[in-house]
Amino acid sequence: MTVSGDIHSVPIAEGTNAENVLYRIKRGSTVRVHGDASLLGREIILYTNYPAEGKKFVRTEYRILDWHLRNGKPFTTNLNKYAHIVDTDIFSQVKMNLSGTFRFWFQYKNSQSSEPDGALYIQVEPTLHVGPPGAQKIIPLNSVRCQTVITKLLGPINTWESKLRVAKESGYNVIHFTPIQELGGSRSAYSLRDQLKVNPNFAAKKGGSVSFEDVDKVIKKCRQEWGIASICDIVLNHTANESDWVREHPDVTYSCATSPYLRPAFLLDAVLAKCGEDVAAGLLEHVGVPAVIEHEDHLQALKYQLHSVYLPKVNIYELFQCNISKYMEEFKGLVRTRSPPKNVADVSRFNEIQLIKDPQYHRLGAKIDLNLALEIFNGFHGDCFDEESRFRKCAETLRHRLETLNEEVRAEVQGYLGYAIENCLAGARYERVQHDGPKEREISEKHPLFMQYFTQVKAIGKSLQEIEEGMYGDMGKFFQAHNGWVMGYSDPLRDFAEEQPGRENVYLKRELIAWGDSVKLRYGKKPEDSPYLWKHMTEYVVTTARIFDGVRLDNCHSTPLHVAEYLLDAARAINQDLYVVAELFTNSDATDNAFVNRLGITSLIREALSAWDSHEEGRLVYRYGGEPVGAFYVNPKRDLAPAVAHALF
Repeated sequence: MTVSGDIHSVPIAEGTNAENVLYRIKRGSTVRVHGDASLLGREIILYTNYPAEGKKFVRTEYRILDWHLRNGKPFTTNLNKYAHIVDTDIFSQVKMNLSGTFRFWFQYKNSQSSEPDGALYIQVEPTLHVGPPGAQKIIPLNSVRCQTVITKLLGPINTWESKLRVAKESGYNVIHFTPIQELGGSRSAYSLRDQLKVNPNFAAKKGGSVSFEDVDKVIKKCRQEWGIASICDIVLNHTANESDWVREHPDVTYSCATSPYLRPAFLLDAVLAKCGEDVAAGLLEHVGVPAVIEHEDHLQALKYQLHSVYLPKVNIYELFQCNISKYMEEFKGLVRTRSPPKNVADVSRFNEIQLIKDPQYHRLGAKIDLNLALEIFNGFHGDCFDEESRFRKCAETLRHRLETLNEEVRAEVQGYLGYAIENCLAGARYERVQHDGPKEREISEKHPLFMQYFTQVKAIGKSLQEIEEGMYGDMGKFFQAHNGWVMGYSDPLRDFAEEQPGRENVYLKRELIAWGDSVKLRYGKKPEDSPYLWKHMTEYVVTTARIFDGVRLDNCHSTPLHVAEYLLDAARAINQDLYVVAELFTNSDATDNAFVNRLGITSLIREALSAWDSHEEGRLVYRYGGEPVGAFYVNPKRDLAPAVAHALF
């Protein structure tokens, strides 16, 4: 097996967590980590999660590295692993024979913090081997010529060879397969019904069976006889609405039961669906909204109906407000049973009373700290001359504060709803009115007036009141959030379906371009949060990695990093030279590098790059084209320069 014998020096610096800096080396290279000038005079200890010889890689297990002088002699001992950095030539050396991404970090001696004082990542490129056993050759990354095959269109598996031969004869050396698993009702290549079953349409005979072993035979022939490597998509974020295993384990999704903070957004979704049904039935024609919406006037009339008729049916803002009458009764009862206070009511402290959201989002279910309210509002008032008038004054003051809080919430939530309605109308405008849109005419389950954000099969035929009652009960488990794309989402490292600070989220503000054929999967922070889901998806990813030379992470920017790390680690345990490609849109090279470093991504899909003139074309070629022909060899004594993520165009 051919590996590199290069030696690379990489500096590690004080206060630097180089998650956004990419260092790429070839498998078999030696890395020498040395302290830069910022560490002179300091004593440090260096750790890495690159395993010792003969050990398996475990991301969370770190070992201490030894240090050496410039001449290679040991500088640290088993009794003292701290290195006193007196020269930048002192180094710690690791030979990198495993592909993947590995972390190095250090701490100062007597450090009071458990956090690293500096860190960096090293990515070791995998090698793509093709050809018969014993006579394999390597496909260099910059020589990859990849063709995508829409697998669902290949037909019976006994016909694949003749169809794939076209790629072979055309000179391609890598074939990218879309998912080979059973598809959902939409027949989308990326909406999988069962990740652990092969698409039954691949059976050689109608009604026959087909297995992963059958697919493996075809892929092996491509690899060993044709010299063609293969990669296959893995879809980690969502599964088809029709997935039987989701019905059996509804807790694996973001639903009204598992994620109560989505209940306000679901209620809005239900109202919009009800409005769409009424428009389709012609019930709003008398107010200027016909069953066929094709003019801007229709949209403006629809907007008025949404704000004046449909939203008032549910008063979504009440899910964030408190019950003033309830708290006033409790406050009055407690005030009358207590001894007269000694303090004067302090107006400057009134703002300390804030609404505490109800985690279940019941109507008027927000809370306040009643003990704090008694401390602040149960006081003397200069304009009260008897106890009864003081009682009334205290109660009126608290009521005014609660009314103010409720009004602030109402105004805030109504602002979000107004924004949401504009987004809904913008979608309807494009689909039904604009000359450059599809000009849809019918309103149906296939072409709803407003994009659905939640599965609502259980809500069919029910009133809004029944739907609201259902979202708090067992029915809520099946009101599941769809996955989708959020245009211009500010932080791809944060899952948009998780609970966000404040009261807003992309579902309530209708910022999601939803994929109505699939539901978003809820992994949690660790396998124990959703054991079945983690086990199911691990088996899915491992099976794919066993058959193919690489995987393509679909929708990588929306995949929780800790989930992708866990699953790719499992895949690399099966396929050590796994080639990882990712669809990643973050609009930031630094964020791209964070994904690349954490996940060990080999190549990014740069499908959105286009040049508007020759200068831009030249810039793109220079930035992503690799080393130019005739370039000088890198001096091994110089520090390794940060790299640009490898790209597939």
